[in-house]
Amino acid sequence: MKTIRLKNKDQNGNPFIDVPEKKLLTSDRDRFFNCIIDFAFILISIFIVSLLIVLTGNILQWDIYRMWEEILIYLGFTGTYLSFAMIYYFIFESLSGRTLGKIMTGSIIINEYGVKPGVAVIFKRTLCRFIPFEALSFLGESGRMWHDSLSNTYVVEKNVLEDEMKLQELNLIGAKEVI
Repeated sequence: MKTIRLKNKDQNGNPFIDVPEKKLLTSDRDRFFNCIIDFAFILISIFIVSLLIVLTGNILQWDIYRMWEEILIYLGFTGTYLSFAMIYYFIFESLSGRTLGKIMTGSIIINEYGVKPGVAVIFKRTLCRFIPFEALSFLGESGRMWHDSLSNTYVVEKNVLEDEMKLQELNLIGAKEVI
């Protein structure tokens, strides 16, 4: 059975505790909802940015709409979406370890030690999202997608992670401290 090693002391003074992966991992259903919510927010972001560009251009009498239109035509729908998605995932996940979809479903990204990954790992994770057919990687038996496994990250239930950490702290009460 695969485990996630959380950075926390156990009763024997070990610096890590091992928790079964399946206990912490977010369900496939929640991962699906994360994806749908994030997809919708990215589309809304594209609309809002386009609207702001049109309004700014009209108010300030700038011809920036024509440049924006050329960029959108050049990138196409897919290129525009992927550009916004890369920015969205990188900013949200590097700042908070969560996207709006993860916030709504109660999920969080952790590394193999149970803490929020660093910016370099989040950047790698974001780039891995754009591997062709990566969206189909959830069909594997591990329950982790390629952008998770290649960046050594996990999407877990935040409340279960917090409960595990608190439970471990409670187990330390009365235990001898090893120095």
